[in-house]
Amino acid sequence: MSLTTLLRSGRPARSLVAFAQDTRFSFERFDAHVRALVAALGSRPREARAGGERWLLQTGDSYSFAVGLFALWHHGGVAVLPPNAAPGTLERLAADVVGAISDRSDLLPGRVLHPLRPGAANAQPLPPLLGTLSPSQPAVELFTSGTTGESKGVEKVLRHLDDEVKVLEARFGALCGDAWVFATASPQHLYGLLFRVLWPLASARPFRAETYLHPAELVPRMMQTSDCVLVGTPAHLRRLREMPGLEKLRGVCRAIFSSGGPLDEQTADVLTEALGRAPIEIFGSTETGGVAMREQFPGPGRLAFTPLPGVEVERSPDGRARVRSPFVSAVPAEASFTMGDKIALEPDGRFLLEGRADRVVKIGEKRLSLPDMEQALRCHRWVSEAALVPLGKGPDARVGAVIVPSEEGRSALARESRRAVSLALGASLELDFDRVLLPRAYRYVDALPQDERGKVSPAALGELFAKGEEAPPTEPELVDEQRSGRRLERALRVPADLAFLEGHFPRFPVVPGVVQLRWALRLAAELLGHEPQVAGVEALKFRELLRPGDAFRAAVELSASGEAFEFRLWREEPRGTRVFSTGRCVLRREPGGA
Repeated sequence: MSLTTLLRSGRPARSLVAFAQDTRFSFERFDAHVRALVAALGSRPREARAGGERWLLQTGDSYSFAVGLFALWHHGGVAVLPPNAAPGTLERLAADVVGAISDRSDLLPGRVLHPLRPGAANAQPLPPLLGTLSPSQPAVELFTSGTTGESKGVEKVLRHLDDEVKVLEARFGALCGDAWVFATASPQHLYGLLFRVLWPLASARPFRAETYLHPAELVPRMMQTSDCVLVGTPAHLRRLREMPGLEKLRGVCRAIFSSGGPLDEQTADVLTEALGRAPIEIFGSTETGGVAMREQFPGPGRLAFTPLPGVEVERSPDGRARVRSPFVSAVPAEASFTMGDKIALEPDGRFLLEGRADRVVKIGEKRLSLPDMEQALRCHRWVSEAALVPLGKGPDARVGAVIVPSEEGRSALARESRRAVSLALGASLELDFDRVLLPRAYRYVDALPQDERGKVSPAALGELFAKGEEAPPTEPELVDEQRSGRRLERALRVPADLAFLEGHFPRFPVVPGVVQLRWALRLAAELLGHEPQVAGVEALKFRELLRPGDAFRAAVELSASGEAFEFRLWREEPRGTRVFSTGRCVLRREPGGA
């Protein structure tokens, strides 16, 4: 089905569009939700803007996202998909949009329509059968991450999306069959938008509304369907490979798709052995859409990418990938787009990635390839992962190294000082790099910070160096986040050098209960948009020991009345759920409040 005629396709009214924990959404219900939101959008004063009204679109689940997206298109508007919900990002985008379609009332206070409960539609008659969309109408504005961490907007018309969905179905449709779709990739970015929402809608494959980032939560739900596919990112698939009993998905999971960066060979091999089929990696960018795919079967040529149907790839004079395809939106259709990725072309038209062309920095009048030094660090027995980030500009420019220690590296950190480990790593780099190029500062973390696309975030790397050199962390490391109207949930990790571990207890450090309560209050502040005024804490329980290095989840949920919130810190394990702490915080009423 074409996206332009999806709501006029004659699809059976009772056919399943999406499913959630306790709810199933039929095509008839999806159509009604879209028309109700179109009515609500039409009841508001229309602002004259080139290309139609622009609305922020961000929701906690992919079904609400799909409703908001199609309602905007049938209203004649453009969906602006913010790359994150950071206050600075929202502030920059707020001035150029009419409002927000979201399940978060605080996204743009006073300017938010809920996609499933738009309110104004109650007083408006639902529009009749919605018409056909124009392939050339502006559809979405997405944002690239870039190597500097600074995002830039990329607009796509509906044709770009529709054409790519048709190619995906032609290439992978037979493999996917009637499978139900699970995803950990966010629809706020092109890969998740296409693979999680638009392709399933156009091919009549039901998709899971919620996001389950923890394998212990995801795998059992995939098993319940008996026929599914998974749309993931390298970061999430690395966690999946460590899931005990993963081989039970063989015959249940037809395919795993991955994008956002190259999948490491170990993860690819583990998933291939467990499921009987290699993950399908998609290479592309926001500007180009999908470019190529690969499956890492053991043997020669396992790392080569094959261009997708209708896509032409050539090597530019400076070694970068030059792409021609119907999906390219950053340049006229007859032109090509040159990516920031360097490639080596094979005689058969396939190509190998050779790193980014734009990650070369100048330190002390000497050039340094950051990927080359990162690879050198990964070869050290104390290093599992490494990422470099430029610090400062001009003559004061230097490089900082963020290191994920190996088990041997953790032992070295415990046995020696951080300074001693850093000096040893620098000494190993001196064998291949000029001394002036060596990192001037090091940070040791349990995982490299990543954005919603599963890519290492340059901005988050830089923030690690904005803190004091020797000051131990006081907050848990953020891995992932899910947010809905009244609930905020995060995947976190306890830093090995958490400041509050000192003296609690010698030889057996644990996170104090008061620190867990502190983290819950900080999470509530994020949800509420301000520091919570707590009148009292009820039903406070500390059940299991939370220790350095532990991965865990933390959630706060505001009550329907808004008078209290509950919090929970826990971890899903193969044998069940380990709950670290729970409680209920009663909020103080404002003076004069009801």
